[in-house]
Amino acid sequence: MIKLKFKILGALALISAIGIDCTSLVKPATAQTAASLAYHLKQAGAKMYGASWCPYTRKQAQLFGDVFSQVQYIECSPNGRDGEFNSQCDKAGVYSFPTWVIGGRTYNGMMSIQQLANISNYGTPSNTNDKVKICDYKADLIFYERNPQMLGSKISSSQSNLANEWSGIRRNIRGCQ
Repeated sequence: MIKLKFKILGALALISAIGIDCTSLVKPATAQTAASLAYHLKQAGAKMYGASWCPYTRKQAQLFGDVFSQVQYIECSPNGRDGEFNSQCDKAGVYSFPTWVIGGRTYNGMMSIQQLANISNYGTPSNTNDKVKICDYKADLIFYERNPQMLGSKISSSQSNLANEWSGIRRNIRGCQ
């Protein structure tokens, strides 16, 4: 048993010595899932607190790819590792990075896309029983999955093809007219 522990420790030491970063094996979400989840998190008022110098903050952002800009992110160390701590982070009780605040609850550490989806009730609008809002919300999620470039944008009157696509999606959701 002791030999096995030494072998494992030796393998871990070798991996770290040659610079293999095991956390980079975490794959980013597909663009559609990331876009839809980012939209959902924004609508739900979720916040991610982090520090640009923290490798886990960077890896968390990388899971979302280009759509991370849609996630409400608060930089806790705007002046670097030794700089002053952001007062917003102090007030939120942030002590590790990344920290998520979703639905009034705090979650410390890097989260997978699936974990974020589960804890944020992805797929259901927050705080509503209004059938129209639920239908609109579900149509939005599918629309942004199909059109991630539109994330955070409203459909203008000149984009009637997109408006028709959204309406078609909404009509095809069970229980929505």
